Amino acid sequence: MPSTIASEAELFSLVGALKDAGRGVFVMATGSRATPDVMESIAERTGRPAFMVTVLTMHNEADPDKALTYYQRCAEARARGHEVFIHTTCQPLSLDFTLKAPYLLYSHDAFDRVRQAEGGDLASIYADPAFRARFRHNLAHPGAAILFFGNWSKVEYADGSTVAERARAAGADPLDYFFDQALAEKLETRFVGKLYQNDDAGVAPLLKHDSGVVALSDAGAHLIFLCDAGFGLHFLAHWVRETKTFTLEEGVRRLTSDPATKYRIPGRGRIAPGSWADLLLLDPAAVGISPLEWVADLPGGGTRMIRRPRGVHGVWVNGTRIVDPQGTRSLEAGPGQVLQEFEC
Repeated sequence: MPSTIASEAELFSLVGALKDAGRGVFVMATGSRATPDVMESIAERTGRPAFMVTVLTMHNEADPDKALTYYQRCAEARARGHEVFIHTTCQPLSLDFTLKAPYLLYSHDAFDRVRQAEGGDLASIYADPAFRARFRHNLAHPGAAILFFGNWSKVEYADGSTVAERARAAGADPLDYFFDQALAEKLETRFVGKLYQNDDAGVAPLLKHDSGVVALSDAGAHLIFLCDAGFGLHFLAHWVRETKTFTLEEGVRRLTSDPATKYRIPGRGRIAPGSWADLLLLDPAAVGISPLEWVADLPGGGTRMIRRPRGVHGVWVNGTRIVDPQGTRSLEAGPGQVLQEFEC
């Protein structure tokens, strides 16, 4: 990614266009530059809002206080007159995988054998007591850039049950159960690892913080591994209705006028004379999203993950209904427009 490999000179040359234009925003999946200091330097140079997207700003049970320090440092930057914000995901970062391609476990050196044998005999590796012993050692002594720290209650099956729950019911060690069950199913078992933003007590302060903006749907970028679509409906279901962390009014504001204001998008985010009539009709008692579903509708029969909306009765763009209560979409009228204008 350019945000990872571009030089400082190249980066600052590119963002200089924002200063020249006097409008627009800058968003970066920050890679090695995942610090509020770097983002503040960009906001200072351009005079425009800067938004950072990084897993380091997500709640992580292995270092539960780290994420909040990023939010606080962004608040300090704004106090100095430099607008720096964080994209805050409101649902667990959920990664789909099988043991045929366990990419989120590759940061453990036990899985070096798995990577080297890609396309070969993986079953014999997973059945090897020496491999499992090395993986246990990895989990007990985690290194850098680790995604999974050994909490088996955060690894789910397609039905929503967890490895920890099933292993407990079977009277088995969860690590052994994880591999044995997958071996019994010829490594076809689908798992969903909920590895970050997976504890409400740790996530709530991030969602409430004024340095954040509720966002981070990956928009299909990793559609075979995860699906963040519907995060707004999840926000209304979980953080408004279920946990009552936000009132309905504040929840709607955090999904509409708050991001529109921070992104400087004119005419959006509010129901008001002169604004665009972009509307969503929902039932607060039923709104939400379905569990993950796997469908094979990509070219060549490729699979992807989707979620379906619940409790939504219609969507309008500039006053034209594009989705009816049955979920049928109609784009014939073409009411949408590419956003090209930003307020100063």
